[in-house]
Amino acid sequence: MTRVARRIRFPSLSIVVGSLLAGCGGLGEEPVQSEAIAARVYEQSLLLSEIEDHIPSGTSPEDSVAMASRYMDQWIREQVMVHQAERWLPENETDFSSELEAYRNALLLHAYKDRYVNERLETVVLDEDATAYYERNKSSFILTDYSVRVLFVSAPEVMDDQMEEMRDAMASLDSSQFLAMERWCVENGATFSLADDIWWTLGDLTKEVPLELYRAETQIARRRPIEFEADGRIYVVRFLEHALKNDVAPFEAVRDQVDELILHQRRKKLLMELEENLVVAAWSEGAVQRTEKGAALRSAPSL
Repeated sequence: MTRVARRIRFPSLSIVVGSLLAGCGGLGEEPVQSEAIAARVYEQSLLLSEIEDHIPSGTSPEDSVAMASRYMDQWIREQVMVHQAERWLPENETDFSSELEAYRNALLLHAYKDRYVNERLETVVLDEDATAYYERNKSSFILTDYSVRVLFVSAPEVMDDQMEEMRDAMASLDSSQFLAMERWCVENGATFSLADDIWWTLGDLTKEVPLELYRAETQIARRRPIEFEADGRIYVVRFLEHALKNDVAPFEAVRDQVDELILHQRRKKLLMELEENLVVAAWSEGAVQRTEKGAALRSAPSL
């Protein structure tokens, strides 16, 4: 079920925070503030709005109060420790301006590049482009597990006498019956996969279907339905196609991966062109200058 998030403010939160502070001795006389202060440690203040921003939408009033209390307590402890660290550490060990600048630059570039790419990236990958990429890079798509196209249905044992149509459809591969089969599965608490274009790794399949694989290559090569019981359920399985591990994966099995790799190349090309164009423009505008010492560094022999 999809939930729609809503921002919910609880009028009682400021009252409860105030009572929590009062129980701890309060903050003393407060000057008139444009925003309500929930706590203060030395020169640092925690705004009530900051606490509210850390409470997820839809939280009950009782839980929101508990979360507010925990957040405020953690903030107080952190500020006390930070204050002590600033007093105790030598001044040369408390200057993180270069690290903060580097972190800010990284965040800024990430945000800019994301927006730039999202506004320009062609996200449609044509079939012929995907096929050409796959053919050029087959060595990148070697299977590390068996891969299979398979249909399966798993139903409670008590449904045994109602599954004849299911068995017939699996035997004949009559796709016209699959919609009715899916409806039956949903109504009767059965699990199923009746899409014939989905490829599974054998490891993922056995998490859903407890197959006993003692000769995997032989068993997955069978094209007739397999039926067995396990843990109070009936399983009907039909393998449609398979590929062996250490072979090249079928194109259909890795199509999503191929598309993502092509999109990654497009992103990379966009960003390389962006950077090159901006640097060339900056040089031509005279915004970039290299001093004599900087030029000397470029020509100096490596140490």
